[in-house]
Amino acid sequence: MTRDTEDLTERAPSLDQNGRAAYRVAPNGRSPSTNVIEAVVEVADCDPLAGDCVLYDVIDPDALDRLFADRDAGTGLTAGKVVFSLQGCRIEACADGKLVVHEPHDGHGESNTSAAWSA
Repeated sequence: MTRDTEDLTERAPSLDQNGRAAYRVAPNGRSPSTNVIEAVVEVADCDPLAGDCVLYDVIDPDALDRLFADRDAGTGLTAGKVVFSLQGCRIEACADGKLVVHEPHDGHGESNTSAAWSA
């Protein structure tokens, strides 16, 4: 994490899994897709301008944003999460706006195109 700007992620040791450090992104008014990209860039220390961190290769960013957006009644989903991998990081995007990014498993930042939804 060598960015000159303020860090988006906060280390969350209680969320570590399988020896992989976890980083939390609190709801901040940005879209889930924007938070995912910025958090993965921070945690995996990759360059988004080099084409290394392309969210659309793994999950449709617009669909991710719409999934957790407010509905016609003014409320969004209250439960559930989407889990996927990007740059070797495991990402958990939750309906309540929380986002957890686990550090890359192999240090090489390889993308994994699997995604899952749970309620």
